[in-house]
Amino acid sequence: MGLYQSAPYQVKNQRQATDLLRTLNSRTTESNEQRERRIHYNALGNQNRIGAETFDARRYRLQLERVRQGTLRASNWLYLKDEALHYDPNLDYPNFPQIVIGSMLSKCTFCGAMKFEAEASGLCCSNGKVSLSEVPQLPEPLKSLMEGNHPKSKEFLSMIRKYNSSFQMTSFGTSLPMLDSTGFMPTFRIQGQVYHKAGWLMSLPNEEAEFLQIYFLGNEEAEAKRRCTLIPGTSKSLIESLQKMLHENNHYVQKFKMAIEDNPTEDLQIVIKADKKPIEGHERVFNTPALNEVAIILAGNDFEKRDIVLTKLSNELKNICETHISYDALQYPLMFPRGEDGYTININQVEPGTSNQINKMVSAMSFYAYRLMVRSTENRLLNYRQLLHQYLVDIHAKIEAERLLFIRLNQKKLRVDEYIHLKDAITNDSDPANHGKLVILPSTFTGCPRNMHEYA
Repeated sequence: MGLYQSAPYQVKNQRQATDLLRTLNSRTTESNEQRERRIHYNALGNQNRIGAETFDARRYRLQLERVRQGTLRASNWLYLKDEALHYDPNLDYPNFPQIVIGSMLSKCTFCGAMKFEAEASGLCCSNGKVSLSEVPQLPEPLKSLMEGNHPKSKEFLSMIRKYNSSFQMTSFGTSLPMLDSTGFMPTFRIQGQVYHKAGWLMSLPNEEAEFLQIYFLGNEEAEAKRRCTLIPGTSKSLIESLQKMLHENNHYVQKFKMAIEDNPTEDLQIVIKADKKPIEGHERVFNTPALNEVAIILAGNDFEKRDIVLTKLSNELKNICETHISYDALQYPLMFPRGEDGYTININQVEPGTSNQINKMVSAMSFYAYRLMVRSTENRLLNYRQLLHQYLVDIHAKIEAERLLFIRLNQKKLRVDEYIHLKDAITNDSDPANHGKLVILPSTFTGCPRNMHEYA
């Protein structure tokens, strides 16, 4: 039965192949004039045929065309699925319009960011409402190492996350175990909530120095040796040169050292303000003249919740608020070797085309979108390879945390009381304490169950 049914299809396929070959041969031999004449008459014939169609015939033709296009798109999608993750140098990508996005030819008139044609106009600077200072150039030898002009550039760039870990002043962790990268493509993956923790300035007796404590060992040789011990495989000569660079250029390291030298008391506290609001009225307050403000106060004085308070001797690790202005600089000293300002909640938007501030704040997403855009002037932050992967994951967690906080604090504006399931839960449960604090996520929050259901 199967052989009997397949015979007509074999004849049909053979006939179609013969017709295709005959058509190709005839078109190969035709002149340009013949080709133009054929195309012209074909167009006229199609135009006359479509003009003579009845309403039902036209509707049937369009339906067949939609089915044909849908089938073609589906087959192309199945063929090209996940191709962005499995680059094939033998595949001629420009011949697949489904995956060709063109070149970055669209330039923002406000901030000069280069974008693809279909990208949103406000992606880079919210149409001129976000205006940030440029990221300063790197000091030497880091600049030469990053640009490939140093004899050890290749080694440094291949291990850039390890070298940054050698100098980071805070620890990086998550509330759940870290995920190992699998497969050929190197990635940085986390699960759970990201946190940065800061310890105390001086190591306790009979304990080895770690993180920020290493900067205050008082001996360059001891510092370099300790860093190489903590992160095996790093070059001691590179560690020594980068270490010297940070001591000479990083204003956090400089001010911490100065504070310890000028205040030998055991109850010394160094307070890094969450933003640049000056402290007034305190005795023995030390303010830096540099980019960020570092204030030194005695134990017992008041400070704001988001401030970082570093004690000279302690055994307690403290979480750093993700909206603290020094959050990035303390964790990524090789990306921000001078201690450049990061994101904080008190950055004002500006009127487009001017520097006049308005009474609206820049969000974390807008801040980092501006920082990471490609511009005609080189954006050095995009050259950090695997360290950039970690940085992007870190700031994404920060952006998501800020959005979740906004949602939690604005439940009334989101009209969550209108959700019937919430009312039912409160009504039917005899003990409201069993619910904890209910927070409703809108469907626009990427990754939540409602978002996955509605936009899948």
